[in-house]
Amino acid sequence: MKLPVLPQFLSPILAAGLSLVATAHVHVQIGFPAGQWDLHVLDYEAGPFAPAEYPLVVGAAARQRVPDDPRFTSALGLAGGPVWILPQNEAAGLLNLGVGTSGISAGVFAGNQLRLELRHVEGPGDFALFSISPFGAPTIHLASRDGTDPAVDFLTVPAVNGHLHVNWAFTAPGTYRVGLAARGTLAATGQSAVSPVTEYVFVVPAPQAPVLGTPRLLADGSVELIVTGSAGALVEIQAAPVPGVWAPLGSLRASGAPQTFSVPASVATQRFFRAYMP
Repeated sequence: MKLPVLPQFLSPILAAGLSLVATAHVHVQIGFPAGQWDLHVLDYEAGPFAPAEYPLVVGAAARQRVPDDPRFTSALGLAGGPVWILPQNEAAGLLNLGVGTSGISAGVFAGNQLRLELRHVEGPGDFALFSISPFGAPTIHLASRDGTDPAVDFLTVPAVNGHLHVNWAFTAPGTYRVGLAARGTLAATGQSAVSPVTEYVFVVPAPQAPVLGTPRLLADGSVELIVTGSAGALVEIQAAPVPGVWAPLGSLRASGAPQTFSVPASVATQRFFRAYMP
């Protein structure tokens, strides 16, 4: 069954409980039936959708820190800053978002290749699409931080049965409208064929600050903390002898329900604790 058409793209989307949109295997899909471009969303369980019908939800577990590496900071901003990434490898609780092609015969496009180009981004932060090599080296394919230029901001995609997975990154919570277009050289004529710009909608939920219950001192001198945070969010537990001198004790992946975090007696002499979202 197809999901309902969703006319709103702000907080009501998240309140509607779009679990399928947040966790499905989905593609930005490129077709060229009968010589006409068709860019859409392909849900591998529910079928094809017009992009306006299928906002792509970036779950809380996507929140990370920008690596201290100029290859990342050039596209994602200051090292250590927050970034939400839908990863190229499947991850629990997150949309498994790829790029694919379908219904295109061999020989239609020169070299059996297409390009997916970035044309515009509207949103509260920057957008980037990048891949990571088996050796951990990033390649930035699309990035809005320095403007959008289809001659530079493009991803090469196999035209025949293409299926790629890449990293989709957003630097602030909110709603993004990402304009994409496909381009290929027609093998029969050598002419360039370019699709209309198609807008895909991404929703990055604002993080909710984790809540730390009153510490409970146990008989063995250890301390039990009750931590509640948004499902999927990474929460770091910190301690300090005085506020402002915080040191990390460990971290947990929040479930949305209260969770227990144990502080050993050797550390329980600290007077202050807090739950922090990196």
